[in-house]
Amino acid sequence: MWWKDLDFSSKLPFFGDRVVETYLWIAVACFEPQYSYARIIQAKLLAITTVIDDMCDAYVTPAELELFLEAIERCDNGSIDRLPKYMKSCYQAIFDVYKEIEEKENTERFFCVHYAKEAYENPN
Repeated sequence: MWWKDLDFSSKLPFFGDRVVETYLWIAVACFEPQYSYARIIQAKLLAITTVIDDMCDAYVTPAELELFLEAIERCDNGSIDRLPKYMKSCYQAIFDVYKEIEEKENTERFFCVHYAKEAYENPN
């Protein structure tokens, strides 16, 4: 399972494991069978978002948060080297989910990932 492979429970002991809860939130929003792929992707992104939220609430210093935000804004895997060890797995998970979306999207919908990355880069 994707979530267990990330092994956040041992890498980030301060976070609350809420992957089932996040999937249920998404399942309520788009429950029709034809939206199964959307549920999977949205659940992954929401699960990672909850990890980031827990990380920021309990552990991150302002300087580390600035590094993390700069890495996300750059949206390249080369930025991972500047991050503290505990942030690297979270950043890599974000990067990998968007890469998975790009690989699975067909040529008619390739622009979707571009807009999602743009929203991460420019949250205002």
